[in-house]
Amino acid sequence: MDRAVKSVSYAWVVLTVLFIGQVAAFGMRASFGAYIGPWEQEFSVGRSLVSSISMLSFLIFAIGQPLAGKLNDRFGRGVVPTAGIFIMGASLLLLSLAVQLWQVFVLFGVVFSLGYAACTSSIPVAIISNWFVKKRGFALGLVMAGFAVGQLILVPANLFFVSSAGWKTTMAVLGVIIMAGVGALFLLLLRSKPEEKGLRPYGYSETSEDILPAGRAAPEGSRSLPLLSVVKMRVFWQLAIPYFICGFTDSGVIQTHLIPIAEGKGLPVSSVALAFILIAIANIAGTILTGHLSDHFSRTRQLAIIYSLRAVTYVFLITLDQPGLLLVFALIYGITEMASIAPTNSLTIQSFEGFSIGAILGLVTVSHHIGGAIGSWIPGLVYDLTGSYYPVLVLAIIMLSCGALIALRIPEKKIGGVKI
Repeated sequence: MDRAVKSVSYAWVVLTVLFIGQVAAFGMRASFGAYIGPWEQEFSVGRSLVSSISMLSFLIFAIGQPLAGKLNDRFGRGVVPTAGIFIMGASLLLLSLAVQLWQVFVLFGVVFSLGYAACTSSIPVAIISNWFVKKRGFALGLVMAGFAVGQLILVPANLFFVSSAGWKTTMAVLGVIIMAGVGALFLLLLRSKPEEKGLRPYGYSETSEDILPAGRAAPEGSRSLPLLSVVKMRVFWQLAIPYFICGFTDSGVIQTHLIPIAEGKGLPVSSVALAFILIAIANIAGTILTGHLSDHFSRTRQLAIIYSLRAVTYVFLITLDQPGLLLVFALIYGITEMASIAPTNSLTIQSFEGFSIGAILGLVTVSHHIGGAIGSWIPGLVYDLTGSYYPVLVLAIIMLSCGALIALRIPEKKIGGVKI
């Protein structure tokens, strides 16, 4: 009994530590836009060159994720995510000493991004899946909420500290906090599996078969499908192209360029910070709402509505001339920001039912990362060439409209006349 109680309590300790890690990691990555202007001035370069740092970061993250996953499976004991947190903090601290732009490319574009890949996304999902048999979905939702909370706290914090203390001081202080605070929590408390603490997963029983524990074999009948065969299938592109557009218009344009877009319109830092707070709050609401609707509403229509709504938000950015419009944009955009994840994953699993889904999901997700990489660089290039973000914002509206139409073409299965 004592062992069972310890298992329950320590599972929630692990969840709390991972949640804090997501707040720190995603919050810092989402704050990239706060450094675009300062880096342009510091190194006397154009926006396209600074934006290419973000593009490199997304590409390194996409490459680093599967590598980090394999290392985490091999070493366990929280070694990989703990190393990732310390690498992130150290890279930020070293960035505060940067005197040439190539050092920013190396430290943020490569080193920070490798650390980020080692402690976010699939890594906490794998660890939580090890620690929770029951309430696993709830636990995963809580950990992923750290993304929104990181955006809620750290993006405004970066904006204010950069404007008041400078980017180098901000990097140094946050780097120390991440290493000494978050890193210490990971080092002392995080373990990849309950067996490493002599415990059982939360909700474990000898007869538990309701949820497939992490690490067990896939259900009998699952078959591997060569990735070359996957990319030849129409349904793959019906899933991947809208998700690419999602990454382009979300991780790329907004995460990287919203701050300079708003600053270029002459809006105060306080309004931009408030906009990110609203995005984060609406993000949480949108994620919960779409998760609920997925059980009752066509997922293809859900995706079409999400992308159509996001297209509307870009109209607000085009006409942006006062803080009120920025806040309206933030509220509507925030609802759509991460709302596409659940229906896209569900449709992918449904479309490739009967096959080993891990690699296929990874391939669809890579399309999002590539979209984010290209979407972070193209706006900077267009800005350097035209002095405006207008062409990119119009392009985003066209792309999102196309994404909505493509999403409607994704086939959905029916059981008893009801789409699932």
